[in-house]
Amino acid sequence: MRTGLLALLTIIIFLASCASGPGVLDQAPEWAESAPQDSADLLYFRGSGTAETLASAKIDAVSDLNDAILAALELGDPEKWASAGTEAVNEFLARVEQAVRTPEYTQVEGLTLVNKDGWFDKDRNVVYTVDISWDRDAFDRQMTELAELTGVTSLEFRELEERANRAEDDGNAYEAALIWSMAAGTAEDNANQPGYRQALGQVERLLNSLTFSVVSFPAEAYVGQRPADPVVFSVASRDKPVGSAEFLITYITSARDGSPTVGEARVFSDNSGLVRFRPPAAAFPGVQRVTIAPSIEPFLEFLVEPENSYVDGLIASVESPSAEAVYEVLSRIREIPMGVLILETDLAGNALSSTAAAIGLLDDLSADGFDVDIMTLSPQEMLNRTERELLRDLKADERFSDRYERVIHGTVSLESFEQNGGNFSVRVSGTLAMSDIQRQVTLYRSEITKTSRASDSQQAISSAFRQLGRSFAEELIRQAP
Repeated sequence: MRTGLLALLTIIIFLASCASGPGVLDQAPEWAESAPQDSADLLYFRGSGTAETLASAKIDAVSDLNDAILAALELGDPEKWASAGTEAVNEFLARVEQAVRTPEYTQVEGLTLVNKDGWFDKDRNVVYTVDISWDRDAFDRQMTELAELTGVTSLEFRELEERANRAEDDGNAYEAALIWSMAAGTAEDNANQPGYRQALGQVERLLNSLTFSVVSFPAEAYVGQRPADPVVFSVASRDKPVGSAEFLITYITSARDGSPTVGEARVFSDNSGLVRFRPPAAAFPGVQRVTIAPSIEPFLEFLVEPENSYVDGLIASVESPSAEAVYEVLSRIREIPMGVLILETDLAGNALSSTAAAIGLLDDLSADGFDVDIMTLSPQEMLNRTERELLRDLKADERFSDRYERVIHGTVSLESFEQNGGNFSVRVSGTLAMSDIQRQVTLYRSEITKTSRASDSQQAISSAFRQLGRSFAEELIRQAP
């Protein structure tokens, strides 16, 4: 009885193993849910087949993989291939199949087996899927070789390729890149996609091989003024100057809304390989960066349709900055003669004769190198004028317009005054502005509030006004145009 049960159990196990099939999973592995995505360095290919048996599913998967690879090779209509090319392609695909089946024994340059497996679907058919990765450079080399053998590459393309190689051998990388761009145009006309990609790749490689260096940059620059000296770059190919070539210059400028943005200019090098660019008037103080890169525009002129993913990648690579000149832009405000007119008022709005706010502002600005002085104008004249009237009268009065270009002006008032025992607490506030007398425009404005406490009432008031003036001076030093 025991022997009969053991035999029955053995048969059940055997039948179960046959139902699953050797090497077939009961369900799809996690990696099969989505195909790997191409990266900057790697191309990914997937082949998949479904059949009643594992062997048939493998055949279908390899066939599907070959179709994907052929599509990527972009060799055109097989009916138009030369016989030698057809043999080369078939031999190549056979080696790919061997590399997938026996990766431990067969190798194809740049190809790596990522995944392969078989499993049952819901209908109990066998699904077999293969994923491989391929180094982009190795794949491009294979594509170029097969394009030559299949006859996709024209005689004109080959002649341009030879010219480009001679130019590069002579150390003329820029000229070689131009010839390769002509070859790309020829390949595009002949629907030679492998040649097109090869030529654009050579343009990218050659332009990125140029060497850039900063020769000189402005010794001094000020906001609102164009630097007297240009930024000068040197460009070479194997120590030979690159002359009569177009380059892309970028620099910081002001957008319509006044915010910083990147400006562009395209400039040619001279016969000695020097690129000179005199930046426009700086819009902002601080670090100014001027960059240089090869301009891609001369190379796109040979293409019929210069808008595709290959060209987009070429532009992004070539026109990324190759060198950078950095210099400091100073605010010219320190050199501009400025007058100070600040009116102080009491709790009732009456003019005070004190000048604590003006003195606090004057002391800090003078210490920072500003050309600033207190204007002489009676408090009543200031109290009864609007801002527009004040600027108009200052421009009309030669005592001020001949001496000052700008004026710092405003009214600051005592807002609260409290006594607590032997101490006095004071709060003052007001709006101060910096305006251009000649242009009659306000350049900067700020509302400021300050508090102070002292045992002497007059000292508390004077200290609060003085701190307010110093706060505006600090803002001007840090922010003013």
